Amino acid sequence: MSQLWSQVSGVLDGAVRELDELDAALARWARGDYGICSRCERAIDPARLEARPAAALCIDCARLVG
Repeated sequence: MSQLWSQVSGVLDGAVRELDELDAALARWARGDYGICSRCERAIDPARLEARPAAALCIDCARLVG
C-alpha cells in the first residue's frame, strides 16, 4: 500500500507543480510579458510555447539553467 501511496503522491506533486507553472504563465499574460524569456528577455519561440505553454525561459536559457 505504501508504494501505491508514493506513486499517487508523486503524481499529485507533479500536478500541483504544473498548475503553479500555468498560474505563473497566466500572470505573465496579464502583465503583458507572456512569451518573453524571464532570463534574457528575448521572445520565446512560438513552437516552444505550443509544446510548453507555461515556459518562462527560451530554449537557450532553459538549457543553461537546466
